[in-house]
Amino acid sequence: MGFSLKNLLSRKLGSIFGSLRKTFKPAVKTSPIADRLLVDAIRLAELPSPMPAEELRAAFVLERLKSLGLNPTVNESGSIIARLQVEKSRNEAPILLFADLGTKRWHPTESLARLDAENALGAGLSDSLGSAALLSIAENFYQTIEKSISRDILLLFNAAPDAPNNNFKSILDDPRNRPFAAIGIKGVSLDKIIHSVGSYRVKITVTGGEEQLSGEADSNKVTETLIDTARTLLGIAWDTEGKTKMFIRHLEALSAYGSTPKEGEIELEIESIEAAHLEMAMNAVVATTNKIGEKANLQTETKLLSFIPPGKPEKSKELFEILCKLCMEQRLKIQEENGADPAAFFSADDIPALSMGIALGRERKEKDVINIDSLEKGALILRRFIIEIGTTYGN
Repeated sequence: MGFSLKNLLSRKLGSIFGSLRKTFKPAVKTSPIADRLLVDAIRLAELPSPMPAEELRAAFVLERLKSLGLNPTVNESGSIIARLQVEKSRNEAPILLFADLGTKRWHPTESLARLDAENALGAGLSDSLGSAALLSIAENFYQTIEKSISRDILLLFNAAPDAPNNNFKSILDDPRNRPFAAIGIKGVSLDKIIHSVGSYRVKITVTGGEEQLSGEADSNKVTETLIDTARTLLGIAWDTEGKTKMFIRHLEALSAYGSTPKEGEIELEIESIEAAHLEMAMNAVVATTNKIGEKANLQTETKLLSFIPPGKPEKSKELFEILCKLCMEQRLKIQEENGADPAAFFSADDIPALSMGIALGRERKEKDVINIDSLEKGALILRRFIIEIGTTYGN
């Protein structure tokens, strides 16, 4: 049998974590449920990502679900679906819980979590909390939730975060799985209520060949065109009411050491609460980019990376009110923000939906900081949220 230090660390992680918690005596006594949730998140965060179908993380989740006696299925994208059935089900539409499997911030060493008296720290750790929370619901469903509700719970571990519509559409089109309500589970945004806006994430590529970049004056042509494109797009007034905004997420000129950049890229995000404004802005980005490229005699390509619709916020108003109430009962100071939320795919189809965080902390590219004690509150709020939806909401 081969020896794997990572596997050994994962097997020992639970006992090490338990010993650490006893030593430091946290201010808030956490339950085994919250501790297990964090251990699963740390184990998931160790596994390399992104991958085409998140094979390593999916294997971990499948093994855990099957060990609980569930019969999960895997679709073409590699996403996992599992159903938690209630004994007193009246064949009503289920409650959907969904989370992303992968991360774009995995690092071979920085994603190996560190623990101190208050926090868990690691690159991409926040992104693994959602799937860990779903596993926690599956593991404790029949002890803490099942007897209180009359609707099944449907779990979706999404392996295609940049194209969630493919997974969501298959669920929406399935009469048995089409949900009564949908909840997306994320990492460190337990104290935030996100009001969804529509979003296009776009990559613009600028390319020049030998003919276009042959002269000395052309040495910075790609770089200058990238900057010109970014400045022009940032200077556009998308609408008079400020409902549409654009953000540059990444800009880079690509070249080998010491050579003239022959290619560059810009990643940007367009957000709007109005579908028509969002589409108009997307068309303007494509036209503006093409025009600048033609003027500079360079090739340009605009590629859509992801899309989230604005949704119908009015469909989810009661869900927001319930979540706010539960958070305030736990003495959390709620912050309301606008942002792209995949739950909008469901509200756009007249299904109440929102996303919630499971912990407090800070998310950074290099290293996330997760407040360990906040997981107790997050797990409790999620359980109570499910029960309220399954018993009183909409009935």
